[in-house]
Amino acid sequence: MDKYRIIREENHLTDTVRFIIEKRKKWLWMSSWTRELGLDVDQRGPVGAPTYDGALWKMNKIKINKGIMIRTAPIES
Repeated sequence: MDKYRIIREENHLTDTVRFIIEKRKKWLWMSSWTRELGLDVDQRGPVGAPTYDGALWKMNKIKINKGIMIRTAPIES
């Protein structure tokens, strides 16, 4: 199972705070954190929210759906 975390990013030029979701990336013995979450939707920039609760809600959705954000099903005609 993938590990995620939420980081607090503060921009002093615009005086704004954003909460960004990061995914843990492992290769052999090394590990790092990336903002590229590997979702099945186009990701333009980091995924996050202006509030911690919003970022937590999005992170839980990603965990529950295992990164598959769009579900399709055939419809008979």
